[in-house]
Amino acid sequence: MIRETPFHSLAPPGEHRAFSLQADYFDGQIDLKAFCAVHPHHRILGTNPLVLEPQKGSFVFLSRFGGVVFWDCPEALIRQIHEELKSLPGLSRLEEQARDFLVVRVGAAEDVVGFSEVQLRELTLDKLRIVSLTLAQSVALDHFEVAVSRAMARFQPVVGALSHQGKLLPPHREVLRIVGFAMEVRAAVLENLTLFDDPPETWESESLAHLDSALYGQFDLDERLGAIKEKLAYLQDAGATFLGLLETRKNQRLEWAIILLIVVEIFLSVGKDLFRFLFPIAR
Repeated sequence: MIRETPFHSLAPPGEHRAFSLQADYFDGQIDLKAFCAVHPHHRILGTNPLVLEPQKGSFVFLSRFGGVVFWDCPEALIRQIHEELKSLPGLSRLEEQARDFLVVRVGAAEDVVGFSEVQLRELTLDKLRIVSLTLAQSVALDHFEVAVSRAMARFQPVVGALSHQGKLLPPHREVLRIVGFAMEVRAAVLENLTLFDDPPETWESESLAHLDSALYGQFDLDERLGAIKEKLAYLQDAGATFLGLLETRKNQRLEWAIILLIVVEIFLSVGKDLFRFLFPIAR
């Protein structure tokens, strides 16, 4: 059983402090219980999502969908957490291109979300979770956007050939590989997007709900999610179209094979009759 460490406030009102945040994304899902079991030396502030304080004043937020956010963590500590995560089963690699940064200033008169920084009146565990979750979702979307764009790029040569020449130029196996890759990407994205629900803290606090909404809008999560879903719908339609064309091409080949067999049979039958007519002794 994972035990949370009781606390009051991470940075109370009136205390001025600036936190530097770094968000990373691991391809795969993080088993939070397994991480705590393997690395019990980290102080646990909260669970699901997991919030740690591995060093005094440095916090680490870990989400199940692969997003990890570091609050004022030195480079050595970030590398240590990276290595500890890589040892877990189910995580394939750290996506270094899917990385983002943010500054959170504590001690402001009110909570304000800006373009490159967030100002908070105080830092509580709930606020840390909400800010971290949005940043983790953002880097996860960066990864998904790249994966979906890669899948669409593999479709473009096939679509171009179909549009300009009216043919499926790649071999049957290559088209199946492209469709399979697109389906794999679509399944992975949809599986992770289901984890992008509103944090439960916002259900009971209007101020937290406003903070979450402001962060969600600032990072354009809704628009980016919508764009990804539209591209996934395109991949699904394109995949279904290509599979249908492959089936049609296969059926046409079968029809031509049958016709060719019929022609050969007719030719052999006619040839046999002609041979008997020309050489009646052969009877």
